[in-house]
Amino acid sequence: MKKIGVIGTGNMGGMLTEILIESGASDESNVWIYNRTKERSEYFQTKFPRITAASQLSDLLLHTDIIFVCVRPGQYESLLESFRTHLSKKQILATITSPVLLEDLETLPPQRVVRTVPSIVNKTMQGPLLLTFGNGWKAEERKEFKHWISHFSDPMEVSDNVLRASSDIVSCGPAFMSLLLERFIYAAVTETAITLEEAEQLAEKMMISYGHLLQQGHFDLRSLREKVNVPGGITGEGIKVIKRYSEGMFEEVFQQTHRKFAVDKQEMIKLLQHEEKS
Repeated sequence: MKKIGVIGTGNMGGMLTEILIESGASDESNVWIYNRTKERSEYFQTKFPRITAASQLSDLLLHTDIIFVCVRPGQYESLLESFRTHLSKKQILATITSPVLLEDLETLPPQRVVRTVPSIVNKTMQGPLLLTFGNGWKAEERKEFKHWISHFSDPMEVSDNVLRASSDIVSCGPAFMSLLLERFIYAAVTETAITLEEAEQLAEKMMISYGHLLQQGHFDLRSLREKVNVPGGITGEGIKVIKRYSEGMFEEVFQQTHRKFAVDKQEMIKLLQHEEKS
């Protein structure tokens, strides 16, 4: 059983730590974590008493086989020196941070680097997880890694040129859809006699069943909408309003996320250039 290291147990890193153990992908005793804040490590040690919370990053790097780096681009600066000093060629380095270029990670000792972009839906032990492999992987190694990741997700390989759009859909998408659903619920409460509790309960049950309809292959997105939107019906009146107000909205969403992605990418490039000079 390989030993797994998770650097940074914030929202995504914390979820990844939990599902690695809860899915059986890794035994609790084989998981190492490292955080800048002691409180976060203590929380996970309370929840999973047999994990190891490293007090020094070097301890985690020297005792693990697969290392997940779950920090923001700006936090890489404090990690790179330890990576260069303590990692070996045989280890696997996985980043969940999309602006980090794999070719930059390939300048570090590990021959196998991979981008693994999770989604909050992986908490259910399923749902898409984006994978982009570096150049140092053999075909059989990639196959084995994907099989292991499939313990708690539906791994999907994506190329760099569609990474940001794919991440917007898979990783950011649940937050986008949740906001739209919240607005839908609050409007129902504002405009009608329904209570917030009633509206939330109905919306949650609708969304769960909606997912099952798609999962079970009864409809695709377009045919589902067409099935509900019968000619001359009430649904069509609501769709007219949604089409009017959503025109161009998601195009702007993708433009904005790509702008932020470009900024983060440039910051990462500057960070690495500075690190090389020093």
